[in-house]
Amino acid sequence: MATLRQSPIIRETIDESGRYDAARLAKLLGWSLADLGRYLERDASTISRSGSAHVHQDRLATLAALIQEVFVLMNEDLPATIAWFRTPVRVLDWTSPRDLILRGDFPKVRNLVSEVHSGLSL
Repeated sequence: MATLRQSPIIRETIDESGRYDAARLAKLLGWSLADLGRYLERDASTISRSGSAHVHQDRLATLAALIQEVFVLMNEDLPATIAWFRTPVRVLDWTSPRDLILRGDFPKVRNLVSEVHSGLSL
């Protein structure tokens, strides 16, 4: 039976109560609080005050899982992972994964990562 292993980079984004923290995820990716606010459909001031609120957990967990998967695909190279989110990708119509996520098209990015993980190439 395969064991799920969470990387240290993702553990660093979890607060003392076991919840994902939006500000920590933003810092990990080099995104602003406003960026994470767009992703969560909240104002940046809300994120700075209550970035680990229960209401945010599902979406933050989804983003954390994607980060984890890209991190593994990048041979656990954090700078390469961060760069991947910022780099325009041909199959995404030369849009960066970050920009698509912030525009609300998370599924398109998620599908690309799944395809790459399954062995399909860009």
